[in-house]
Order: sequence, then C-alpha cells, then structure tokens
Amino acid sequence: MPTHESNCSCGRGPSVAQGKWYGVRSYLHLFYEDCTGASPDGDRDGSSPHGAWAPLIWKVSLSTGTLFLLVGAAALATGSLVPPKLEGIGEEEFMVLDMQAVRYNHALGTCWLVGMALCVAAGALGAI
Repeated sequence: MPTHESNCSCGRGPSVAQGKWYGVRSYLHLFYEDCTGASPDGDRDGSSPHGAWAPLIWKVSLSTGTLFLLVGAAALATGSLVPPKLEGIGEEEFMVLDMQAVRYNHALGTCWLVGMALCVAAGALGAI
C-alpha cells in the first residue's frame, strides 16, 4: 500500500527516490502532482498556496466587471446616441420652457454619467 508524506514541497521533487511510491508513472507527472499538493492516488490534501477564496474572488470580480461593463455601455450609448429634446419653444420675445423636455434631457445626461461610472468600475474590477 503506497504511503504519502503530508508535507511535500516542490523544491525537493517527488518522494520516489525515498521508496515511498511504486508503479509506472513519468517523472514529470509525479513532479507536478507533488507541486500542486496532490497525492499519487489523485487525492488532494486540501491545502493550496492561494487558499480556497482566490478562485471565488476571481470569478465574482470577473462576472461583476462584465455585468458593469455591459450595463455601463448600454447606459452610455443611451445617453450619447438618443437625441435631446428642444427645451425652449417659441419666438425671441415669447419663449416657453418645456419642463418635460428639461427633465428628459437631464435624464439623458444622468444616463451618460452613470454609464461612464459603471465602465470605470468595470475597468477597476478587471484590473483587480
């Protein structure tokens, strides 16, 4: 029955020279199993140098950054490509201010600003 020493390190290579494992396997296969912390039977000892949170944090930041980028690009396109409405209607002497158009144009500006902020946040998450 093969035994496995629990504290292996990549610096000294696999424990084949010490007579711990038997069987037909390539040196590189054993070396990389030893460096990743896997035993020759395919079991992992559960300890990794980066911890269990690193893949989860990477996946969450990537998916959140992608979501922010898509929503930010949509908001930026809406704020930039939709034409604004005329706010003032009338002649020089008699000018009527359309409050609905003012609110609409303000919403377009806010949409552009939110889109820009989301794209910057997506870039920051992508850099992390």
